[in-house]
Amino acid sequence: MTALAGFFFMLFASALSAEILPPKPKGYFNDYANVVDRATALQLNEQLAQFERDTSNQIIVAIYPTMESESSVEDYAQRVAQTWGVGQKDRSQGNGVVMLVFIAERKISIQVGYGLEGSLPDATAFAILARHMNPHFREGDYAGGLPEGINLICKAIRGEYKGDGKTDLESKKNGSTRGLPIGLIIFLVIVAFIIFSNRRNRGRRGYGYSGMGGPFIGGFG
Repeated sequence: MTALAGFFFMLFASALSAEILPPKPKGYFNDYANVVDRATALQLNEQLAQFERDTSNQIIVAIYPTMESESSVEDYAQRVAQTWGVGQKDRSQGNGVVMLVFIAERKISIQVGYGLEGSLPDATAFAILARHMNPHFREGDYAGGLPEGINLICKAIRGEYKGDGKTDLESKKNGSTRGLPIGLIIFLVIVAFIIFSNRRNRGRRGYGYSGMGGPFIGGFG
């Protein structure tokens, strides 16, 4: 039993040693994968700086060639956002958003601070990623997809954009529960209530999830 516990500890330690959490960037828009031209990067950085001046809300975007971790993109993105602690320090509810793009994994993650979950909920994040950014990214048009996504995140926080009110799963099912057993519907409602309660309690410590069960991840492969 002791040997088995030691084996699992070694596996856990090995996984941690393979992971690198990047330091918090100094800028607002950080293209470490060189997918956009310098002029676009500077313009987006200044746009996000001005957005904080106007609203006090911080948005940090970081594009990496690959993810330096053996864990899932969902878990990794959450740990990065929690470590960075984006948002103004005198704001206790976390008024920050982190967008991470991993080129090799073809994944995007939006992590939303607790204080902004009301204006940038799951459905809105899904609409921004799936309907506006991913079509550009599939064509390799990062210079088109990134500005569009950033503009819509800013509009959402300002209350000017709400998407279509559907998450990925709801869109695939056309938002309908028709044909589901009533017992299953009641069970799902109870589970959703428990998750929502846990999110409220956890969110006050920093970054909450931007999707049920994990941060919203949009693949563009």
